[in-house]
Amino acid sequence: MHAAKIRTKRVVTALALMCATSCARPLPSSEAPPWSTADADEGQRIFLAVCAGCHGADGTGVTPVGNRLFPRPRDLTKGEYRFRSTASGKSPTRADIALTLWRGLPGTAMPSWKEQLSMRQLMSVVLYLETLGPRLVEKPAKSKDVIVQSDELEPPPSSPALIARGSKLYEEMGCLACHGASGRGNGESSPTLVDNDGGRSHVFDFTFGIYKGGSRPVDIYRTFVTGLDGSPMPSYADAIPEQADRWALVYYCLSLGRERGLWFYLTEAPTWREPAAR
Repeated sequence: MHAAKIRTKRVVTALALMCATSCARPLPSSEAPPWSTADADEGQRIFLAVCAGCHGADGTGVTPVGNRLFPRPRDLTKGEYRFRSTASGKSPTRADIALTLWRGLPGTAMPSWKEQLSMRQLMSVVLYLETLGPRLVEKPAKSKDVIVQSDELEPPPSSPALIARGSKLYEEMGCLACHGASGRGNGESSPTLVDNDGGRSHVFDFTFGIYKGGSRPVDIYRTFVTGLDGSPMPSYADAIPEQADRWALVYYCLSLGRERGLWFYLTEAPTWREPAAR
């Protein structure tokens, strides 16, 4: 009994240390000192060891594993990233890419690497990714291209009035056409949408409640402002200039989330379909 207590105490202590390390580690930043020590050659070694299985050694995402994943792994040779702080059509910052590696993409096969790799190693991978996607080097992100910094935003508290305003904006902005009245991604236009590669673009189901770019209000706000390059999801930076309206739409979309117990899967037909062959 005494030995079992000691083992339990050790496990709890180890978990506490892991949590403390994870919580204390700062988010990737373009100005962080580790960039000066990051090395693309090291990034290549890491990429080939842990990323190439899905993305391929050439970064195209055409692999036996990748062909079975939905959504498919990103084609890194295009230098096109959906989750950014920069305006639509602009390259992401290095910190944007590092943040995706750090957090992962919830709801997909892309894991978070914040526990497995140090910040310097993450940044080294980013430097190597730049060599795979020449666009990142030829048209690098500039400070003027950054239009939203998620962690500097101060979202207002949600309220029935804000959600009601968001409901009106959801209709006025044409969200119904793609996402549907209930947000399930089954709008009239959804079957016809394609991405930049010509493949079927699957419209996000707001009732799922798990957002690839992050499920915090500030993460969803960023997506509305920057858009998702490579997909039919546009930027609403100009269409919705008022911050209050942007937050209203954010909270309305969050209000569409539904718990998914066994009864949901027994009574609700899924809206997704197999990805189109390419």
